[in-house]
Amino acid sequence: MSDPAQSPGARMYEEFVAIHAVLRRGTRLVVDAYERLADGHDTDTATLVDAGRWLLAFTHAHHKAEDDLFWPVLEALYPDARAQLKELSDDHVVLDRRLNALETAIDALDEATKAARATGGTDGARAGAEAARQVHQVLDGHLTAEEAVVEDLFPGVPADDIDRLREAFVQGSPRFGLHFMFGLLDDPEPARGRDLLTENFPPQLRAAGPRLISQYEAGIQGLRGGPGDDSGRPVTSAGPRSS
Repeated sequence: MSDPAQSPGARMYEEFVAIHAVLRRGTRLVVDAYERLADGHDTDTATLVDAGRWLLAFTHAHHKAEDDLFWPVLEALYPDARAQLKELSDDHVVLDRRLNALETAIDALDEATKAARATGGTDGARAGAEAARQVHQVLDGHLTAEEAVVEDLFPGVPADDIDRLREAFVQGSPRFGLHFMFGLLDDPEPARGRDLLTENFPPQLRAAGPRLISQYEAGIQGLRGGPGDDSGRPVTSAGPRSS
């Protein structure tokens, strides 16, 4: 395990792991909500659409930053790792196909929600649940492989490169659904590297953290059924869209 006090690159790796925790937890959130929907249980489909769209955008942004910025820096420093890094980029192509299938399901759910005809237990709900499960399975294995490759590489990245990479990642991240990121950093427990990640957020974003976490906690009740839900009520598409 990298030592966060060792170097800027080692600390960056801890931030990397925190982002991976958000991705893993985000896919699990979407899988669980889609499975509730597929079973006909009470599910806020508008919030599920928002969560799914954020997950897609956040995942694509993360992998674009890796392919365009992170991997070239690591390849220049560690030529012997070039083949491993290429394999990780090739995995992104495979994952994109799974993400595209999930996007299709989310688009269909969005249309049904807007038309007030989103219902659980349908073929569309089951297809969405399967697409979400496929993303979760492929993404989880891919993130584990990434961590194994880059853990020993990040500590050697110069501080100037770390600052540039961090800033580029922040600028390239989606500007919507920030409450999902903040909430998932703490749900169900603080993610490894959370504090290192958030301390490098822009001051205005850090200040908004408590409000965004409250927004997340309120919104996910509609995905998880809420306190005391018996998981047997009809599906609902009620609920305001998040910003």
